[in-house]
Parts: sequence; structure tokens; C-alpha cells
Amino acid sequence: LHKDGNRWRWVNKPLGIDDTFTFLDESTLPYGPMEYITRQTQGDFAVLDQRDDNLWMDAGMVTTQADWSLDFDIGMNFFEWHAPVPKANEMGIFVRALKFLLNIQQGQPARRLNWTMTVNPLLDTSPENYHKWGTMKQELTKENIGEKQHLRVELQTFFRLPRSNALVFPIRCYLIRFEDLVTVPKWARRLHRVIRDLPEELATYKGFIDNRPLMVEYLSQFDDGSPTSDGIWADD
Repeated sequence: LHKDGNRWRWVNKPLGIDDTFTFLDESTLPYGPMEYITRQTQGDFAVLDQRDDNLWMDAGMVTTQADWSLDFDIGMNFFEWHAPVPKANEMGIFVRALKFLLNIQQGQPARRLNWTMTVNPLLDTSPENYHKWGTMKQELTKENIGEKQHLRVELQTFFRLPRSNALVFPIRCYLIRFEDLVTVPKWARRLHRVIRDLPEELATYKGFIDNRPLMVEYLSQFDDGSPTSDGIWADD
């Protein structure tokens, strides 16, 4: 990004983009500012405005929604779009999470991990496309679960924007097949125990309650009962 007063030039060499525009004059861009930059990035992006001691989902650019819908959640506040999550509200988790997020400062971003399950390596498992991917859950068998069942991990980050004071919320998704995951003994043992012991309400919310017995059966053969070390890193 090259700045000459309000005359700015943006160069994206991998995509062959070289645009000159006037800062704060969105008519000089081919799209609105958020759409312009997020078309050139990977992952999902939401803009969370801070007002009334809450966060409101005011805008977004998404292509990899996991069981949630931007069209449905747009305009909701932090508690409203998290309402479907079981147990967390009663435990006070969201009150503490909101307090933390409201205090994120400029230049001091935060991040967290989230996870769920996906059959086949699909990034877009939005409600709008359920007719395309929902039936795939019924295709799992003892023979193919290692290949078809994927652990989906989302790296979620939060950045305070300097002009609006809103939070920009990028989500980057990663998928790994069970048969690849179990090549790391620590991961295999831990995932088996998490899936086996997860409360029924959470397994239902994450969408794999029907296939949990298959998952547990497959993963159990890689769990020798040994303890696992702290953290996410492999032991060897």
C-alpha cells in the first residue's frame, strides 16, 4: 500500500491487482471497501460494531460458514447469535467472553480456536446449502470413516479497527481427515476421549450426535490409555 496524501495505490502481485483510489471515496474503488479487500483474502470476515455495551454483527463477507448463517445473524448482538450454543450461557461463559472482547485494544489482537466435525473436505457447510452436504453424514461407514470424517478447526481472531473502533473478526478454517489425524498418537488419544465424553447437548449442537458411535469406535483403536501432555503439540 502506497500513500500520497489521500491518493492511495494498492498492489496485490499474486492476484495481478494494481489499483489507485482516493481514501474515503469509495466510488473510486470497484467495490465497497470491505468487499474489495475481502475478495483478496482467505477465510470469513465479520465486522462487529461496539455499542450499548455489546457487540453487533453489522457486516460480513463469508464463504466457509460452519452450521451458521450470516444472512440470519446479521443485525444480531453477541448474545443473540450465540443463543443456540448449549450450556455456555448458563455457565456465564458468554458474559465473560463479551467483557474480554469489549476490552480488546488497538494493536493488541486476540485469537481463539473453535472446532466441529465435517463429512468430506467441505468448507461451506452453511444452512443455506444443507441440501448439498447434510445427506453426506449418512454416507459414513466403518470402512470409510477414516477417509471421509474430518476434524474442522477454526482460527478466530479479533482486531480493533482504528477509525470506527469496531472489531473485525476473521475466521480461517482448517480440515484434517481422521486417518491423517491418528498418525499423531497424542491427537488420536485426545480426540477419542473428547468425542466419547462430550455432553450429548454439545455433540448434538455440533451436528455429529448420530455418527458419534462410529467415531468413537474408529478412534478407540488408537487410544492405548496413556496420558496426553498439555498443549496441542505432538509428544515426539
